[in-house]
Amino acid sequence: MTGVSMLQCGYIKAKFAYHHDTELWEQPAYKWLSQYVRPRVTEHFIYGAFGHTSLSDNETARSHIKAVSELGGKITRLDFCIDYVGRLNFDAFYRLHDNGSKPVPSTYKSPSGTTVYVGRRSSGRMLRVYDKRGEILSRKRVDIGFDLTRIEIEIKRNWIAHYKHLFMSHQEEAIVSDIQELYGLRNFCKRHKASKPFDIQEKASSVWGFIVRYRNVIGCAYQQDKAQFLEIIGGLRDV
Repeated sequence: MTGVSMLQCGYIKAKFAYHHDTELWEQPAYKWLSQYVRPRVTEHFIYGAFGHTSLSDNETARSHIKAVSELGGKITRLDFCIDYVGRLNFDAFYRLHDNGSKPVPSTYKSPSGTTVYVGRRSSGRMLRVYDKRGEILSRKRVDIGFDLTRIEIEIKRNWIAHYKHLFMSHQEEAIVSDIQELYGLRNFCKRHKASKPFDIQEKASSVWGFIVRYRNVIGCAYQQDKAQFLEIIGGLRDV
């Protein structure tokens, strides 16, 4: 069972100037952020971060980015991700970087599975590849029943304007192409046709809740391997 999702915006971080001559709760940025997230306030700035729970789709992400601009804020970080149904061959991924022409990966093992980082957090772009199934199991106590790998690029500093323009002008494929070229993933992505975005969101309180929240992933499982799909559904009796 294999397949990849379309690119999704998974994280937005923004900051706004803090006007000391106006009460905090009267400031437009604070009032707007408070509708969605709990803003963080420092001496000079108001910060807000939108994650997967508040970015249900790319249009929602675009509306948030537009609002940040209209309120005079500044985007300080953007994350874009692709989900891959299956387990990425990390050994082959490492071999792609052995010739020194690409950033060298580093590995971190945690209770939620293995994460491979390519690039530095201090740079404008960094790639993370990690075991999404393991993370869901660790954080939500739910085993989705099949391997799922997330490929995620973190954008900061001087690269923000470039990727913001691509995303706001609906050029998701251009972002995917950048990821492919920069991190040696073009051949990998060629082998796996993209489907609609997977719906990995909140924890499930019931089997039905799990199916609703993970419906696109389970749908992909059904299309790829009907027998495995039935095994997954059967396993959900214990969720």
